[in-house]
Amino acid sequence: MKQTTSKQVTAEVYTSFVDTFFADSRSLAVGAGLQAVIVGSAWLDTGHRIYILLVIAMLGTALLRLRQAESYHRDRETTTHLDLDARVRWATMWENRYMWLTGAATTQIGLYAFCALQIAPSEYSIISSVIMVFGTLPTVVGRIYGSDRLAAVIVVSLLLPTAFGTILRGDAAHVLIAFLTLPYLLLVRTLVQDVRSAVLDAIQGRWKNQEIAERFDIALNNMSHGLIMFDGDLSVLVANKTARTLFDLPEHISLEGRHFDSILRYGRIRKVLSARQVEKLRRQLVPMILEGGAAKRFVMNDGRHVEFRSNPRAFSGAVLTFEDITERINAEKLMINMARYDALTGLPNRSYFATLIAERLKQKTEGGACMLVMLDVDDFKHVNDTLGHSQGDALLRAVANRLKDFHLRDILISRQGGDEFMVFIPEQPADEAPDEVANLLHTKLTGVYELSGEQVHVTVSIGLAVSDHSSFDLTRMMVKADLALYRSKALGKGAWSVFEDSMDAEYKRRQMVKNELAKALDNESLNVRYQPIVDAKSGKIVACEALSRWNHAKLGDISPAEYIPLAEEMGMIGKVSRSVLNRATLDCASWPEEVNISVNLSAIDFRRSRLLDEIDFALKQSGISPNRLEIEVTETAVIANETEMLTVLQQIRDRGIKVSLDDFGTGYSSLSYLHRLPLDKVKIDRSFVEGIESGQTPIALLRGVTTLCRTLGLQVTIEGVSSDDQLNLVLATDGVSRIQGFALGPALPSSSILELARHTLLPVSPVRHIAKKAAAVS
Repeated sequence: MKQTTSKQVTAEVYTSFVDTFFADSRSLAVGAGLQAVIVGSAWLDTGHRIYILLVIAMLGTALLRLRQAESYHRDRETTTHLDLDARVRWATMWENRYMWLTGAATTQIGLYAFCALQIAPSEYSIISSVIMVFGTLPTVVGRIYGSDRLAAVIVVSLLLPTAFGTILRGDAAHVLIAFLTLPYLLLVRTLVQDVRSAVLDAIQGRWKNQEIAERFDIALNNMSHGLIMFDGDLSVLVANKTARTLFDLPEHISLEGRHFDSILRYGRIRKVLSARQVEKLRRQLVPMILEGGAAKRFVMNDGRHVEFRSNPRAFSGAVLTFEDITERINAEKLMINMARYDALTGLPNRSYFATLIAERLKQKTEGGACMLVMLDVDDFKHVNDTLGHSQGDALLRAVANRLKDFHLRDILISRQGGDEFMVFIPEQPADEAPDEVANLLHTKLTGVYELSGEQVHVTVSIGLAVSDHSSFDLTRMMVKADLALYRSKALGKGAWSVFEDSMDAEYKRRQMVKNELAKALDNESLNVRYQPIVDAKSGKIVACEALSRWNHAKLGDISPAEYIPLAEEMGMIGKVSRSVLNRATLDCASWPEEVNISVNLSAIDFRRSRLLDEIDFALKQSGISPNRLEIEVTETAVIANETEMLTVLQQIRDRGIKVSLDDFGTGYSSLSYLHRLPLDKVKIDRSFVEGIESGQTPIALLRGVTTLCRTLGLQVTIEGVSSDDQLNLVLATDGVSRIQGFALGPALPSSSILELARHTLLPVSPVRHIAKKAAAVS
């Protein structure tokens, strides 16, 4: 509680005094009316018009004072938020306003006395005016003692005109009477000051006593703890409101003087305590109250948790304090819950999942088998990006709910983070093999999900591992389940796999290749080979496609199909592409001017901010002109981010570099890309060539696609020509600009390209063996 100073008391009293000035508007109206009647009667008695003017002035002033009182009460409602100093200034303003109008009213009374004595005297007017003046003066002491200035104004305005009128009558008696009003004036002023001082002293004394009592009462009743002070006989001496609330005791029941057993009985009557709880509290708290001891905790009938403590008094009795610790208990439970469970799905988190598995396995006997399942929601990022994170969260909750509804009993489910879940099946079903369990889970989770009006088709990838109870090791099982999950994703997502030992070998091989790849990139030990691209009319090499190759000292030749995806996974594909680009442009600089170089970039490359700078650097370092460089992009890369791809490809093309669409025909929206992308060339995928010599693939399909591309003004390169028969059919197809494939030679080192550039490589040329010979040498 904030301490009250004498300044605050005086200020509070002052504002209260000012408030009393405007408190009784009805008395003001009645008084003004009576004054007007008295003065009006003097007019009737004397017939002098001065009294009519006074009546009008009195009534006008009374009306203004009534309006002033209304304004005061309206304004007062807006001052509740003001601090003490501001309220004092506000009260002073209204005291001044009141003083002016009240001074005007009392001056009119004084003028009435002056007129009665000098201007229009009569017996009635003199007597009534003296009564009015001296009848008003006592109110100064009784009501206006709070304002010394206002008291002075009223006394002076009443007595000065009266005394002046008395003196002007001329005789000694009246002059003496007039001068006797001066000590009367001083007497009234002194009485006002004495009354004000006495009232202030009384108020301050009362406020101090009241403040002490309030402090104790506030301190006692605003304690967060309940408190009951007992004497030696366990009767209550003092109790606060919190104690009353705990036992739900009504206000009219006084606790003081009651025995502890009586309080417990009230708690039983109010159904706060059960009979069993009453007995338990009596048995444990009575010794604690009398002798002290450790704190005791109890749960009340309504579920509240209460902690009791006792402090024995020095002479006799004790102080029993108690606290409702329900929120603390709930907070502890919440913290435990937050530490153990996933906030989004309510499933056990990774660490608590491990604890639950350990507890479950303790209950199992040897000889049984269990299963651990790891699963991912496929393309979950796409859901977040297209529908928003709230819908993504809703999807994860929906997946969790479907897992909870899985038919196997006693399973444990956990959200491991992101879109990854894990399921522990403590007992392998006797009638269901592991692959059947995986298939059932896959069927349960795959399908359409309703997300706030949106329908989303979801697939999951699942990996499952099996272990017997006795040899179960969670870390090892998680690795196995993760390997099985990796196999599922490699199959194209939306699949399930059960762990096999071969997966472990694949995993070790994969990790080894990743480690060695990182070293190879640091040492720049990857090689570049070049596959010729031949002009369909002249049979000459017009370009070469740069292909990354890796020959490891121990592992031998490692296929790009193995290490390129790993480089993307490791975030190192940029290093591979940059290395190929720099090597290829440098080698191209040593070839004839008519032989260009083609470099394939991945979707990840186009998301790198430094790609254009790296292309510029390669051109500058090699010294080749931009029109000798061709950048190949796959449809997959375009689909990943079409808007950004359009911008980057256009910037590449603006540099004079050619742009080719690689593997055309393998995507579902290939035709739409032909006119939207800034392309110069199209490379027809090998799937259009495979089988055309046997009729398995219609030649008409190849011709149709070629014609379409030529119509759009694009040069056409046929990829994957692997035999002489295929080569002859391709050469017979109108619109083919270039040909590429093993029929014209494998990927060769740069030095072999120099020799081939001098020869014709089409079937009519006898020098095709040169390419094969060069390949054998390399």
